[in-house]
Amino acid sequence: MRWPVLAAVAVAFLAGGCRRAAESAPVLHVASEHSAGTTRLSLVAAPGIRINARVKPALELPDGTILRFDSPYQTTDSSYFTRPPTASLAGERRRVEGTLRASVCETGALVCRSVVLRL
Repeated sequence: MRWPVLAAVAVAFLAGGCRRAAESAPVLHVASEHSAGTTRLSLVAAPGIRINARVKPALELPDGTILRFDSPYQTTDSSYFTRPPTASLAGERRRVEGTLRASVCETGALVCRSVVLRL
């Protein structure tokens, strides 16, 4: 009689672990493109994730400068970006460092969550 209970507990434990692993997977990444003395940053969402356009994503650089990501391509209600939002940074940089803050929502979800990434 104990084996079915132990099996159920093990399945629940493993399911919880898989869920946590999925939640810790990166939902955003920053792509950079260099040209003409400028670095263009694009904020790319993982599949199934939408970036909230009502709370503009921001990257705080180590010197305190804040870059806001934006795009004219948004859903008809202006809630989400339909193409990756971008920000421009003067000078060509091979590596961008800072703290990225954004609000993201899983497709179909009604509530978004805040994401903080250290670059």
